[in-house]
Order: sequence, then C-alpha cells, then structure tokens
Amino acid sequence: MRRFRPASSPVHTALWVDAAFDLVAGLTLLLLHSRAASWLNVDGALVVVAAIVFLATAVGVVPIVLQREPARPVVTALAALNLIGGVAIWLVVALRWGDLTTEGHWLVAAIADSFIAVAALEFLALRRTEQAPRPTDGPCPTS
Repeated sequence: MRRFRPASSPVHTALWVDAAFDLVAGLTLLLLHSRAASWLNVDGALVVVAAIVFLATAVGVVPIVLQREPARPVVTALAALNLIGGVAIWLVVALRWGDLTTEGHWLVAAIADSFIAVAALEFLALRRTEQAPRPTDGPCPTS
C-alpha cells in the first residue's frame, strides 16, 4: 500500500502554520483559562469556548492541508477569515482596552497579530503559487 504524502508547497506550509497556530492558541487558552479570564476580565467559560473554537479550527484545517492541491478558493477564504478575525479582535478590544490587565494586552496582541500574520502568509503563498501559463497553453506561435 502506498502512503499518501501531500506535495510540499508554500500553500501547504502556510496551512500547516495556520493549523499549528490554532492548536497552540487553543491549548494555551484551555490550559490557562482561569488566568486568561482574569487578564481579559471575562468569564472563564468564554475563554474555554474560545479555546474549543481554536482547537476545532486546527482540526478543520488538517484535512485541507492533506490534500495534494488544496482548493485556492478554500485557502483564500481561510486567509480572509484570519485577516477578518485579527482585525475584529483589535476592534473589539479597542473598545474594552481599559478593562484588560497588562497580561491581557499582551495576550490579545499576540493572538490578533498572529491572525493577521497567518493571513498574510496564506495570501503570499497563494500569490507565489499562481499558475503561470505554460507554453502549450493557448495557440501555437507561428513563424
């Protein structure tokens, strides 16, 4: 039986980074949920829900990255969602900045900036892997 090994490309690398970020963020929030809740001045259950969302997202990205060629629209949607998530976190937190502790500021900055960095990485990977027209595509040049 042949083992399936997906092609290594910038898109695969960006998707693995996305899954790893979601996994690390989810586990960190889950393990430190009471501390994170006090840093963010929110209920601990909300932090646990956020952790579960991160972990579920990590699990959801893995089947996409295991595809030989992940669908460009799917990767574009993931990148857009990461960008929107990062900007949304900054906007929401800007309204409640005074309610957070110094540790909460750092936690939010790390998560929001990571969302934006992952989005940039995914968009860059998509751009770098755009299909250039091959010489056999289109009409043959005549001399």
